[in-house]
Order: sequence, then C-alpha cells, then structure tokens
Amino acid sequence: MSMSHKDRFKLKNDLVERLTERDWPSYRINLLLAEFGIEQLDTDGWHGAFLGDILSKASDQTLVEIFALVFDLPETEVVDVVESDQPGNWKPGYVRLFISHSAKHKAFVGKVADELAVVGIHGFVAHDTMQVTKPWQDQIEQSLRTMDAFVAFLHPQFNDSAWCHQETGWALGRRVPHFALRMGVDPTGFLGSLQWANAASQSVQDVAELIQDWVFGLPGVSATINDALLHALEEAGDYMSAGSAAARIARLKALSNRDLERLNSIFWHNDQVHGGVLATRELRPFYEANGWEWPPPKPALTGLPPTDASDRAGEEPPF
Repeated sequence: MSMSHKDRFKLKNDLVERLTERDWPSYRINLLLAEFGIEQLDTDGWHGAFLGDILSKASDQTLVEIFALVFDLPETEVVDVVESDQPGNWKPGYVRLFISHSAKHKAFVGKVADELAVVGIHGFVAHDTMQVTKPWQDQIEQSLRTMDAFVAFLHPQFNDSAWCHQETGWALGRRVPHFALRMGVDPTGFLGSLQWANAASQSVQDVAELIQDWVFGLPGVSATINDALLHALEEAGDYMSAGSAAARIARLKALSNRDLERLNSIFWHNDQVHGGVLATRELRPFYEANGWEWPPPKPALTGLPPTDASDRAGEEPPF
C-alpha cells in the first residue's frame, strides 16, 4: 500500500493529537513505539514535536498498524478509509461498482459495463479495467476495498470459481450494497439467502437497466448518482450517448438548485445535448414537469471561441 502525502499527514496528525492526551503518558507511548521498533520519545522534551519527527520516519504499513491499535480499529478498516480517496482504476466522479463474473463471459459483462458507463456508473471488470503495468491481484484488492457497491453475474461457472467466491466474501464482509443476477445458476453460500432476479435470457441493455435501477435506488448515494449522471452527460461525445444520459437524468425525481444550474450549463456547452434531438426530447418533459424554464437559460459560454459563441447566440435547440 502506498499512501498519498495527504493520507500520511492525516494519520500522523490524528496520532499526535491522540497520543498527547492525558491517558497516554510517555512510558505508555514508548512501550507502543518499542513494539514497532521505532525510536522512542525523549521524555524531557515536548511530546508533539518529538512524535511528529518519529512518526515521519515510519513506513505506511507501520502507520496503519499503529493507528489501528491506538484507535482500537480493525486494520482493514483503516486501510479502507485511507484508500477510499484514491481513485486507483476508478473513473473520477462515477459510482464505483465491482462486477464479479467468470472469465468465460467477460465479453458480455464488458458490454454491460459500457452501457453503465453512459449513466455514470463505472463497472469494474477485471479483464478490461486493470492496468497492464501493475500487479493484477493488487488492483483487484484495491478495487474491492474502494467499491461503492457489488454485483455478481451468476453464470454456471460462477459457483466453481474460487476468485468469484473470494470477491463475494469480500463484498459481504465489507457490508457494501450487493446485488446478484441469475444467469443460469442459483448462488451458493451466503449469497444464496435471497431470491435474485433471473436475467439468463436478457440482453446487454436489459441487464444494464436492471443494475442501473438497483444502483439508483440505493440509500445515501443520490448525490453521487446525480453527480455521475451529470458528468456522463457533460462528457457525452455523440448524440446517442447524450440521449441515453439525458434519459437517465429525466428519471430523477428532482434536482437541487446547484445541480439544475450545472445541467443548464451542460445543456448549452455540449453541442451533442442542445444540438441533439434525442437529448432535448428527453430533457424537455423533465424541465416542464418540474416547472423549470425551457429552453434552459443560457449561461456565459466561457471557454468557447468567440466566433463559435457568437454563432450560438441566436441558436435554439431542436425541439
């Protein structure tokens, strides 16, 4: 594990504050440091300064172990907190969905992940997402530690895969939201305690729709979902992707004022949105149902060439 400077500073700062409280006298601190083979305190000095110097020399792993001991936390929980801010293989701003599957069906699963990406959900598919220059198992473990949710594709080979079982156990152990699709076989073990949807005969688009609807309904992730959907619309590079992203946004019950302002800006800055029939066809009823001005008010078109901006001044969307 390699921590960022931000993460190292936070752990060290929290440790210094905790270890300089009254219930941590110098003899107890030195007992702790000696256990890890670290230089001990000069008991004639000021604890904070000495602790900062001493902890600066500790490795990342040692810092995590000391933090876990001092704050009485499982070491894995500390690692989860530290790594949750590290993007790893995840796309920034997207919902992090780990997809467990058998290698035989990687092509189908990869296509589902492509569909989910359009609506701001990054489906981690090990065979497609990993970087070739990094150890593959490390990347899988990092993604399991930092996922927001987990889905299992229960093809016939799934129950015979030790890797799929380990990934499932990791998700259940972390208690992240989890979902399973029966693709020809019922799950075994703890995952088999619930009746999951049968998707054996469904298309890539249908399966993506099932997963998307489940993710959108997860409690506590609405802000992330909204941000991911707006990001997907903002990055849409063709009218089909813009239309798909707009359709997903139109299914939201409401938007905050801040998100609405962002949507207005995206509408006019991305020509695949305001210039595309599919996107405007989806967004117009959404705006009108919520009593918002249509077409959206134009923000300042910053970042566009002057000629382009002047050309757009009188442009209206195709609705």
